[in-house]
Amino acid sequence: MTRWLLCHPPLLGPATLRPLAAELRAGGAVVVVPDLRAAVETAEGWWDRYARTAADAVPGGADVVLGWSGAGVVLPQVAVAVGATRVVWVDAVVPAATGTTYPSRELRSRVAALARDGAIAPWPTWWGPDAMAELVPDDALRAEITAEAPSLPLDLYDEGVPVPERWPDGEVTYLHLSPAYDADAAEAGRRGWRVVGDGAGAHTDVATDPAGVLALLG
Repeated sequence: MTRWLLCHPPLLGPATLRPLAAELRAGGAVVVVPDLRAAVETAEGWWDRYARTAADAVPGGADVVLGWSGAGVVLPQVAVAVGATRVVWVDAVVPAATGTTYPSRELRSRVAALARDGAIAPWPTWWGPDAMAELVPDDALRAEITAEAPSLPLDLYDEGVPVPERWPDGEVTYLHLSPAYDADAAEAGRRGWRVVGDGAGAHTDVATDPAGVLALLG
C-alpha cells in the first residue's frame, strides 16, 4: 500500500486535508495527516521543526509527500526527512530552485497589516464569514477549519526557508487549483514538473472536492 504524508500550511491546521485523506484511504492508501501547528508557534527555525515533526509522524517513512498552500515552501525538506519518492504540490508555494526561499515583500506587507495583538490574525478572519461560507459551504467542516487556524508570530514571514541541495525531485506533480497560484504553476512548468489542473477552481477545493482533486492527480 502506498504511504502518504499530507502537510497543512502554517496558517491552517490538519482539518483542511482530512477530507482528502479520507478519499485516499477509501482507495486503499495509508495516510497520515499530522498536526504541525506547534512547529510554527515561534518563528525562528520553524521550517526545521516542521519537517522534523512531520517525519516523527511517519516513523517508517512515506512514499508520497503532499503539501497544500503555504506548506509548499518547506516540502523539499519534508520529502528528504521522510525518504519520499514522490512529491505533490497542491495549489502551493513553489520554493526557490536553490538556496533559500524568502517570502515576497507583498506577502510580508499583507500579514503585517493583519496583525492583531502582536500576532498574525487567523487566516479565516482575513476574508470574513460570508467569504468563508462560500469557500467552505459545509458548516461542520468550516467550523473545524476555523477553530484550528492559529494566530502566527508576526515575524514568521521574515524567515527564509533553505532548500536542500538534493531532494527527491524525480517524480514531482503540481496540482493547480486556483488563479491565486497561477505564477507558482507556471514556475513548476518551467522546471519541467508535471502540472495538472487549469487553475479555474477554488483554493479550498482540496477540502471541499477531494474526489475531484484525486481525479486530477490520476
